[in-house]
Amino acid sequence: MTGLSSIGVYLPRPRLERSKIASAWGSRQPAGERTVANYDEDALTMAVEAAHRCLEDHEALTFDGLFFASTSSPYREKQVASVIATACDLPRAILTADFAGSVRAGLAALTAAVRAVESGSARRILVVASDCRPAPAESALEAIFGDGAVAVVVDAKARLCKFVGAAAVAEEFTFQWRTDTGDSVQVQDARFSISHGYLRDLGEVVERVMNEHGVGADQVAALAVASPDDKAAAQLARAVGIDAKTRLVPSLIPQVGVLGTPDPLLLLASALERAKAGDRIVVGAFGEGAEAVLFEAAAGAGPSACRPSIEKAIARRAPLPSYERYLKYRRILGEDETPVELISNVLEARELQQDVRLYGTRCGSCGMVQYPQARVCLACLKREALEPVKLGKNGRIFTFTVDHLAANLEHPMGMVVIDLEGGGRVYVQTTDCTPEDVQIGAEMTLTFRRLHAGGENYNYFWKARPA
Repeated sequence: MTGLSSIGVYLPRPRLERSKIASAWGSRQPAGERTVANYDEDALTMAVEAAHRCLEDHEALTFDGLFFASTSSPYREKQVASVIATACDLPRAILTADFAGSVRAGLAALTAAVRAVESGSARRILVVASDCRPAPAESALEAIFGDGAVAVVVDAKARLCKFVGAAAVAEEFTFQWRTDTGDSVQVQDARFSISHGYLRDLGEVVERVMNEHGVGADQVAALAVASPDDKAAAQLARAVGIDAKTRLVPSLIPQVGVLGTPDPLLLLASALERAKAGDRIVVGAFGEGAEAVLFEAAAGAGPSACRPSIEKAIARRAPLPSYERYLKYRRILGEDETPVELISNVLEARELQQDVRLYGTRCGSCGMVQYPQARVCLACLKREALEPVKLGKNGRIFTFTVDHLAANLEHPMGMVVIDLEGGGRVYVQTTDCTPEDVQIGAEMTLTFRRLHAGGENYNYFWKARPA
C-alpha cells in the first residue's frame, strides 16, 4: 500500500525570541520564539537540507520524481525542484514539479505524489515543502511566522504510514496573500477569516475524508492540522467532534512559528513520533479551499520516525542577539555582499557535476580522491586515469583561517579546509558557526547555501556547518 517511508526535518539554527520584537516596537507579542533562516539560507537551501536527511534511508538512484512546495521560492521563473534534485544527485531522468500559490501546496504535493505512486507511473517520489515567508516589519505576522523545511519519501513500502484517502475543496477566499510585486505577506481580518474560511472549509474536508472511509471521530488517534494560531486548531477539533486535549497534535507555533507549506507535514511527523501501528491520523491544510488526508500508522511509526526527531531539531538552536540581527538576515538593514558578475551558463554546465552534485575524481592507479576534479593525480602523477566519484558530506577541519575583511553579512567569515570521509579535501566558507566551533579536528557537515548574487541571479555552493 502506498504511503510514507521517511521523513526529514530541517529547522534553521538561528532563533528570534518574540520578546525582542516586543522590545523593538513597544508592542505585545506572544510568548516563545520563531525560527529564522540564516543570511545564506532560503526556501531552496532548506529544502536541500531536509531532502538529504531522507536520502540517508534511500539510494538516490531509486527515485523517480521530486516535488517541491513553497510560497517563498527564491525564483519566480525557474524550476526549483530541478535544482534540489541536482544538489541531491538524483537521476536526470525523473519527474520534477513545483507547487506554489498557497500554504496548502505542501499537502497538495504530497497527495499528488501518492496518486502518482498508486497509479504505477512512479515507484518513489521525494516531496519537499520549504518556506521562508516575508512579513511586514512591526506586523503580527512578523512574530508568528517561522522558517523551515520538511521532506517525505512516498513509495509502496509505506514504512511509516499508509495512505487511506483524501478530500479537498477549492473556493476563492482572501485571508493571507502576496502579489507578484509585493514584498511581504498581507492578511485580512483574522476573526472572520478563521470562522468563515478556515473552520468552514477545513472542517468540511476533515469530516468528508472520515465519512468516506467509515472512520468516526472517536476512531481518529491524531488530528494534525496546520493553523494560523493555536486557538483555531482547537476550535476545528471541537467542530468535527475530536477531543482537542487528547487527539489534537500539539502546536509547534510557540517553539518555531507558523512555517507555511511545511506545517501539515511537520505536524504529521509529530503525530507519527507518538503513534503506534494502526492509529488513524488526519492531516489538514487551508488556503483558498482546504485539503485533508487520512493515514494509518505502520510498523515504522514511533519515536524514531523522523530524521532528526522534532525534539532534536528544535533543540539545535542559536538565539539571535538582537532584533536588528534578524533584520540584517532579512537584508532589511546593513550592507549586502559585494555584487559579482553573472556566472555564465557555459561555466555552470561545465562544472555542474563538480559544484552542485559535489563530485571529485579518484585515481584508478593509487586511489587518491581529489577536489576540484582533475586530470592529473597529485599523488602518483598519472594522467587520464581519474574517474568521477561522489564525495561524502561529513569530515573534519584540517586547517582554517578567519577573514575579517571579506564583504559578507556575517563577520568574521571562517574559511576551512575539510578532509572528507571517504577521501577528498575541500576549501569552503563556514556557516551557523561560533568562533569556538571552528577548530582543527572539529567535525563538520557540508550544507548547500546561497553564496552570493550577481547579474540578478543567485549563486549557490557548499559551505560547512558544525556536525
